[in-house]
Amino acid sequence: MRVLVGVPTFNNSRFGYTIRQTLEALANQSFRDFRVMIVYKPSPGDRTLDVVDEFRDKLDIEVKIQNEGFFEEAMNMIFEASRDYDITLTTDDDAIPTTSWIQEHTNMHKQHEKIGIFRGMINNVFIDERHLHIILHITMHIIGYYKPLLPELRNYVIFINDSGLLAYNSGLIKAIAKSNATMYYNVARGVNMSFKSRFIDDFKLPGATIRGLHNEQLLLLHYLNNHKFHTAWFKGGDVVHIDRESISRSKNLKSRFMIDVETMLLPYMITQYGVKINLNKLKRYHELIKIYSRFRKTIVIRAYESGLRLAIEAIENNYEPREVRNKLIELNKEVNIII
Repeated sequence: MRVLVGVPTFNNSRFGYTIRQTLEALANQSFRDFRVMIVYKPSPGDRTLDVVDEFRDKLDIEVKIQNEGFFEEAMNMIFEASRDYDITLTTDDDAIPTTSWIQEHTNMHKQHEKIGIFRGMINNVFIDERHLHIILHITMHIIGYYKPLLPELRNYVIFINDSGLLAYNSGLIKAIAKSNATMYYNVARGVNMSFKSRFIDDFKLPGATIRGLHNEQLLLLHYLNNHKFHTAWFKGGDVVHIDRESISRSKNLKSRFMIDVETMLLPYMITQYGVKINLNKLKRYHELIKIYSRFRKTIVIRAYESGLRLAIEAIENNYEPREVRNKLIELNKEVNIII
């Protein structure tokens, strides 16, 4: 079995070279036969590659230089390389996998032929419980928010609804929490994700975002639509996230706003693969969020409204991915005014 571990990294010097802890953890894996591919985007003064060189006698490392683009382009480089491997795992440059991480992921793939993507635990969390304001939750039921995009998604805890947004099956997660389940269907997360890479085909991300928040959901749809493979979380393969700023987690108000804006762009991203969504329902949800924002004047709600507005505009006007990205770049410049 050929195994690849992909790690995208950019300007890791800002965080004290946390990638050193990631590579140290990979060097201590119980499963030994794997290659590490570092996708490195250079930045002035950054010496990440010096840290990588410290591990060349401990790990089979390949470095790919990313000359342009953002996170989606980095992931596309990993996806392209993964076609020569049986299993590919991805993690971040601020994550510390347990020593059995690769072994547990590969075991799950051997045991479950019809699951294309696995996600292990993060910070020892297996059950993903979420809570929504009761009034908004009831209203979302009324507008049909919880209808899955595909029938195969009905048994997912977090699934893509028919308007192209993520929805949460609270009843199902409660049942799982009460049981002794060691695995359940759910969308993956890139910090702890593995996939059967022989089936990646020509999949690539469209290049519409800055932070690349939707690569896992888009990969899920590829495996489900083209190979009838599901995505599941399992109780094992834990990684610990170092507490620091990242493109998907931030304590900075401006960054958090832009993260939430990108979260709402999933409907547009889905349409780039020829998948139809219920645009009218998406518009109704947008109107609901606008009304809700009059009573809950939070940064999150304002970001959701901005993101939904951009997603709908992009779908209706057939924007190219680069046009959406340019809109995000412009919005990022204006965020201080908005918030």
